[in-house]
Amino acid sequence: MDDHTPSGERDVFNMLAAGPDDWVIMHSLDLAPWNRGLRTEIDFVVIVPDSGILCIEVKSHSNITFDGNIWAPPEIKRSPFKQAADGRHTFYRRLRDIAPQFRIVPVVHMCIFPNASFNLQVNMSIPQWELMDNRVFRTFKDSSALCIDIKLRIAESINADGQLNHLRNPLSESQVQSIVNYCLPVQKYHPDAREEIMLREQAIERILLDQQKPVLKLARANDRIIVSGGAGTGKTLISMELARRMAESGQRVALLCFNQLVGQWMKDQMERIRPTLPNLVVGRAIQTMAKLTGLDIPETPDDNYWNNLLPLKLLEKLTDPEISAIAPFDYLVLDETQDILLRPALWECLIHLLNGGIRDGRYALFGDFEHQVFGERELLKKELDTILRDAQPARWKLSENCRNYSIIGETAVQLSGIDEKIYTGYMRRGGSIANYNIHFYATEDEQARKLSDLLREFKQQGYRPEEITILSFSAVRCAANSQQMQEYNIRPAWQQGRFTHYCTVHAFKGLENKIIILTDVSPGEAEFHRDLFYTGMTRATESVRVLCNIRCQETLLRWLIKGGLTYV
Repeated sequence: MDDHTPSGERDVFNMLAAGPDDWVIMHSLDLAPWNRGLRTEIDFVVIVPDSGILCIEVKSHSNITFDGNIWAPPEIKRSPFKQAADGRHTFYRRLRDIAPQFRIVPVVHMCIFPNASFNLQVNMSIPQWELMDNRVFRTFKDSSALCIDIKLRIAESINADGQLNHLRNPLSESQVQSIVNYCLPVQKYHPDAREEIMLREQAIERILLDQQKPVLKLARANDRIIVSGGAGTGKTLISMELARRMAESGQRVALLCFNQLVGQWMKDQMERIRPTLPNLVVGRAIQTMAKLTGLDIPETPDDNYWNNLLPLKLLEKLTDPEISAIAPFDYLVLDETQDILLRPALWECLIHLLNGGIRDGRYALFGDFEHQVFGERELLKKELDTILRDAQPARWKLSENCRNYSIIGETAVQLSGIDEKIYTGYMRRGGSIANYNIHFYATEDEQARKLSDLLREFKQQGYRPEEITILSFSAVRCAANSQQMQEYNIRPAWQQGRFTHYCTVHAFKGLENKIIILTDVSPGEAEFHRDLFYTGMTRATESVRVLCNIRCQETLLRWLIKGGLTYV
């Protein structure tokens, strides 16, 4: 799709693209190389795994007529139905020749006139299921209804053709991909939405390589380093790369953090390294220490257990001479260090896991020490000053944001009410008001409807379910978990799989995803924490949407206008 794509084709594509995840749509398939160089093009080839392949000819004109001999407007040189049929037969013949294993796959055709009404004449010999005009196309409320109708039309076409049979078994994902690959040599090359998303992801990876170089160099020259930086400056990914390099040098290394979701994500990523690194231990700090010392964690531990009982048990175990002889690490890489320093008992346990302790051990501590939003700033400063005084580590500050577009980062800071400047700049270029928006709702039902609309919107833009995360400002409710959202199969963040996930902003701290949708935002509530905007919005590498209670509209506008940001 580009600026020259006719409006009707664009409308049809948007509806198809929001359909089932296993459907594949190829646009503008030029079959001339398959048809003796004759001009033969199919507007859309739709692979429906459990039904067959549909070739669609789209005419975008607002008025289409046929007097029995001539089509109007004059731009229509040939019968659209003949075009669709010729394209279908050319496609099937070639697919059968180059991939005979797919000769049993039924290939049918139809025409869609999304902007025009058209009455089939008896002498045209065109069955009703081969035409969808605007009177039908514009009645579909969503893509699901359209796709159901299309499957019925495919079935009718197969039933009416004595040479076609229904599929006995659906096409597998690999079979669908094979068909697509056979079409690639003749398909017009347009970087599609999916490819553009991946290109942007690769650009972030290149930026991160530049961001991590001075930190890795600092770690090579100093046994102890502290790396500070705001959200989105690359701390977690740099800490992972440093841990990998240290482990590859033969040292026993621990890569730990405070957050459970971050710990599990880092563990999953590092387990993909080949060859494996058995001398690298990765995960959530408190769970890793419990495992190393043989402590069993109850199935439903409360806050008192995590914050008080478990650290006491860990300290007792870690001071045992037998365990202290085998448990320690040569190098400690700690992410989210600020959250651990705010829990002195947990920090004391970690020190016992490091050869040489805090004064003489070798380690790299990563954290957002200057813009801590969840803890007590004075306690954090006290603990950090103690480390600086006793160990005299080298320090590095990551001041450039390498994750977010500037419009997201600046808006996050402004809505959070942070006065000081967090970033000296943004390493990513681009981004616009299209990457950020606030939607207001009056009722929970309206919030669910708006959330549903956003999920469809991002799907149409090429994003996969797992590239979207829904973060709630509330610990007691979440729009993503409402009854109205059941059809989207949204899962809690701790459940792995290719789903859209949800959790609180607190729980997702330290992670990122392409699309972030913030829900249940209600600044007027007594327990509302404004600084969650900073943590939540900076999770997004692509776009952010905010769903806010309309009662708080004036409050948000006031916060934005105060900083000169008025795009809502």
